[in-house]
Amino acid sequence: MLVLGLESSCDDCSAAVVEETSAGPKIISLVRESQDELHAPYGGVVPELAAREHLIKLRQVIETALHQAGIKTTDLSIIAVTKGPGLIGCLLTTFSAGKAMAWHSDIAFAPIHHAMGHFNSARFDAPNLPFPALVLLVSGGHTHLYLASNWIDMQLLMKTRDDAAGEAFDKTARLLDLGYPGGQAVDERAQHATNSALAFRSPKFKDGLPSWSFSGLKTAVKQRIENTPGLSGDDRNESEINALCKRLNETITTWLLEPIPKLATAYGAKSLVVSGGVACNSELRSKAKSLSENLGIVVAIPKPYLCTDNGAMVASAGAMLPRSTHSSWMENASADFKL
Repeated sequence: MLVLGLESSCDDCSAAVVEETSAGPKIISLVRESQDELHAPYGGVVPELAAREHLIKLRQVIETALHQAGIKTTDLSIIAVTKGPGLIGCLLTTFSAGKAMAWHSDIAFAPIHHAMGHFNSARFDAPNLPFPALVLLVSGGHTHLYLASNWIDMQLLMKTRDDAAGEAFDKTARLLDLGYPGGQAVDERAQHATNSALAFRSPKFKDGLPSWSFSGLKTAVKQRIENTPGLSGDDRNESEINALCKRLNETITTWLLEPIPKLATAYGAKSLVVSGGVACNSELRSKAKSLSENLGIVVAIPKPYLCTDNGAMVASAGAMLPRSTHSSWMENASADFKL
């Protein structure tokens, strides 16, 4: 079974052909057009520019993915497309294209939730993942923890109350003028640090409910940069900057993983999945593996190129969902396209 996965929820335009086998999914081709250079001058994604760039690049991306796989559209069993959440203009690009392709060639169409796509990226290296699993999805727009009973059944346990963890990385990189994308820039600086900066205070919630918050961390980083010699202006000290980046890595990783032991015990979790763009972070990958070993559970962290938005993760999820034909999708379009 061959699945075409299309992803354009933010600033990456990607298409992939994945073969679903008895041993799990296998990537036949994967094409990803990054918009990092386009958005770098702004220090973040500009939605209108991103949507226009998807329109320009999408046809080439799809054709290249099919060409590299050595197949035609009619060879596909399923076309899977991210339905949301994401930037509406960006989402509509691949969603509309995928719908048209499925209708034209009478191919099953599978709308995929973005979080489920990130979760299913773990299937490439861990197709036999034991369940139930705790699923930590962390990116520039998401900081969610799910309990999964299988690859398509996910129950939300907790999430951030305000900003996503990835925003703290991007904001810090912008304030320190480290370049874009921010998460990668901060992580690279942190790995060159010889020491760690002073700790940040963790957030407290009056209601006691499990959740995260990164808005205060962003503010604390901004204040420290403004009030600490060597972090800004003409007297920038590279070692101080590296130390701050190291502390940010350690802080975000600690906060993200703190609830895992208690919840793993409460729900009898047999595995931990960490995915999303922030899962590329070296500190988070290392500490998640160590924590899982201590808890005696399996850990699954996709390769970095599969943690960022990509068509392969969408195709992997599409192969697992109950599928409908294009005609039945058209009858239930309003139910399928939810942002």
